[in-house]
Amino acid sequence: MLEGLVAGLVSGAAYAILGVCAVVLFRLIGVLDFSQAAVGAFGAYLTYVLFGAGWPILAAAPVGIACSGLLACLLGMGMAAWFSESGIMTRSAVTIATLILLLAAGFRAFGNVSRTIPEVVPALTFDVAGVRISLGTLVSIGVAVAVAAAVTLFLRRTKTGLQLRAVAERPTTAELLGINARSLSIIVWLVVGCLSCMAILLVAPTQSPTFMTLSFLIVPAMAAGLVGGFSSVWLAIAGGLGIGALEGIGSRMEAVADYRAAIPFLVIVVLLVWVRRKEVWDEAR
Repeated sequence: MLEGLVAGLVSGAAYAILGVCAVVLFRLIGVLDFSQAAVGAFGAYLTYVLFGAGWPILAAAPVGIACSGLLACLLGMGMAAWFSESGIMTRSAVTIATLILLLAAGFRAFGNVSRTIPEVVPALTFDVAGVRISLGTLVSIGVAVAVAAAVTLFLRRTKTGLQLRAVAERPTTAELLGINARSLSIIVWLVVGCLSCMAILLVAPTQSPTFMTLSFLIVPAMAAGLVGGFSSVWLAIAGGLGIGALEGIGSRMEAVADYRAAIPFLVIVVLLVWVRRKEVWDEAR
């Protein structure tokens, strides 16, 4: 059971990174980006194509990450140009349309068959108190925590971070003060795209590596973001790791193993019911 929990932390760390990206986009841009994992998967699959063509993984990965960053940047530019005054529902609907477009383009470019996925992190393991822990697990958790710490410090301690917070909270006032909201929002999209590809590259060797499967990692990512109320990156980290741990435990339980993919959906339902409980109780009283 404990080994299953530890094994699930690799996936959990990727969910956590994607969840942090979802929180950042919601807080700073005002959008739930359902295309985020598909953007990352596109860059990851480009990495695998280059690797299959003979490129070393350490050379192919930066190209894939840059590709995801470019795709996210293009989405951000379109959003800033045509949907800057739209509400969150409209913006989120645009990302759903983008998800469908990327799925079609991904199937066309890469197909939807499982591929041999190279390990970005060397396959080393350590025994700690009788539990086998892989280097990939430690690196994945370390990257997730580093991303959350970097986002927190950037938003609180840098001038650009303060400007982004100002744009998110008072966009009209920020623009009157001379802050270029459009450029800052595009930078956010760019960074989120790169981080999404990094997360996919970390988790892909532990998943069924098809383009659709990787694209729909947005579900546990949104569940992780919902744990943090789409406001706290640290709670999103905890949520992502927790969901991964539950999936790992479920994979070792025969009665649950075939249904562990439903765990993120169950988390979303439970959290939504919990959030709505007060309103329902108030109306009942």
